[in-house]
Amino acid sequence: MLRQLVFCSLPAVLLLGLHGQSRGQTDRVFGAKAQPTQGIIVEMGRDKVVLDMSGVKRDFPVNEITQISFADEPSDLNSARNAVRLRNYNQALTELRKLDAAPPARDVIKQDVEYYKALCLAKLAMSEGGDKAAATTAMLNFARAYPQNYHFYELAEMMGDMAASSGNSTDAAKYYGPVAAAPWPEYQMRGNNAIGRTLLSDKQFDQALTSFDKVLASELATPEAAQQKQMASVGKAVCQAETGKADQAVTALQEIIAKNDPQDAALFARTYNALGRCYLKQNKPKDALLAFLHTDVLFYADPDAHAEALFYLSTLWNDMNKTERAVAASNTLKTRYAGSVWNHRKP
Repeated sequence: MLRQLVFCSLPAVLLLGLHGQSRGQTDRVFGAKAQPTQGIIVEMGRDKVVLDMSGVKRDFPVNEITQISFADEPSDLNSARNAVRLRNYNQALTELRKLDAAPPARDVIKQDVEYYKALCLAKLAMSEGGDKAAATTAMLNFARAYPQNYHFYELAEMMGDMAASSGNSTDAAKYYGPVAAAPWPEYQMRGNNAIGRTLLSDKQFDQALTSFDKVLASELATPEAAQQKQMASVGKAVCQAETGKADQAVTALQEIIAKNDPQDAALFARTYNALGRCYLKQNKPKDALLAFLHTDVLFYADPDAHAEALFYLSTLWNDMNKTERAVAASNTLKTRYAGSVWNHRKP
């Protein structure tokens, strides 16, 4: 019932009041490349934001928006956004809590404050081991109160990530569902990849393969689509390895490594982790260890992938009688990624 409340069908946009706006003050909508566009937001929805620029209205699809700053917003909110970009979630929360005594009067600003609070709680819970229940409650409360906020799809994905980090694959797949059903192909691909990884973690290999194949079937050729296809290929390779086709999977993964830029740390981390799992299926523990070491030493920027690598390394080092290195890997996993699902799995 609660999820139905969160993700139920609602009007496309939410009209916003403009009370309290002073002449000359403007909202700013930022895109990926262009300079921000200034005006006053008159409509906000999960799919688009409408900006009034001196009587001329312009629609901004949410998938093209990287950030919105609001007229009259407190400087603490902008400081918090900057801290989030640097993944300094504790600092961001400190900035946001300064606003508790005098919450912003304008509703859209208040929404942004609450969204970033929920985001920070979630990120901390999934990494350092914060309160997952409190973070989940904050996200659900935001989704129920502001279902047409432009952060909707980001929130849905984050709720899926939270459920996945708790080992709840059923809820994770449901929360990823709105992303997979979004109006934009890139979002659909990202959502299907997330669902595929969730099914994979639950050992539902055939169903996971179906999700990855949906991504690979897309004819879209944008840079983001290309990356999502590579991620789907990695997930598909793991499915193949788990269903008796490890040799074929290794070949596919080695091709991904050879043809892509190692600057894409997230792709390479997942690829080397997948390669490690394939080698384990081939009973090649030394090759598996080297694959996971690539993630640990070179591609550790992706927290979930790094936690996975540390999980396997703690076991592989121990099997090779390298007790100190096994303990070091295990301790790093426990301290740096206390909230990760990999911290609670058994070898």
